[in-house]
Amino acid sequence: MSKYKLKKRISLLIIVITFIITVFFGNLSLAKKNTDLFNDILIVTDSATTEYGITSTFNTKNNDEDIANYILKDFGFFRNFDKKELKDGKGYSIEFGDNYLKGYIETIKYEDYNVVTVNIVKKDSKNNLEDLKNKLQKCLEYEKIDAKYFEYLKAKSTNANIEEINNQVLALLKDHRSANINTIGLENGYSTVAYTKNYDSIQSDNKIIDFNYAVCKYPSGSYVIIGTPELIVTY
Repeated sequence: MSKYKLKKRISLLIIVITFIITVFFGNLSLAKKNTDLFNDILIVTDSATTEYGITSTFNTKNNDEDIANYILKDFGFFRNFDKKELKDGKGYSIEFGDNYLKGYIETIKYEDYNVVTVNIVKKDSKNNLEDLKNKLQKCLEYEKIDAKYFEYLKAKSTNANIEEINNQVLALLKDHRSANINTIGLENGYSTVAYTKNYDSIQSDNKIIDFNYAVCKYPSGSYVIIGTPELIVTY
């Protein structure tokens, strides 16, 4: 084999190897970005889902009762649910629920439109939060509504050591290359914020964050409570 052909084969081999490495690590990076961080936390902390929820806020010029009734109908919340309505001229709200699911839709009049908040919390042993969010997004597609979403999940861990649980989640966030990680101590555990670049973000203490979790110890056990972009529930 001539030196020219040998060099040509070596060059071709280098190009092929470089292409394979680029594709492999590119796909690995994409897969990591698309990984469900909620499920990853459940796995590393050996936790089981107890409940999850979604809160959405948006503006609309639709009639307050019409938009509420549309959402209730689309979700099938008219059947077998207790409902309580409140009207005061400045807004409208309706609460609904049963033994496993509770929620409310609230509208407040502001200038020539309504500010709407939809909140749904479901008790479940499986993490179907993404399905719940997708269903709400699809429900609001008809008006091309630009809504913001706050996700929430609560899970019980088999590990009684909340410091160890917290360190496991911190390690996972760092593995996902999260930024602006800040942890504070609570009376019964820890609370941490971070910027994962995967969710709607907000400004907090002059830093961008989109993820908030708490590890708490209760008489009933150790719990991991996760929220995006921040937790809007008490813990």
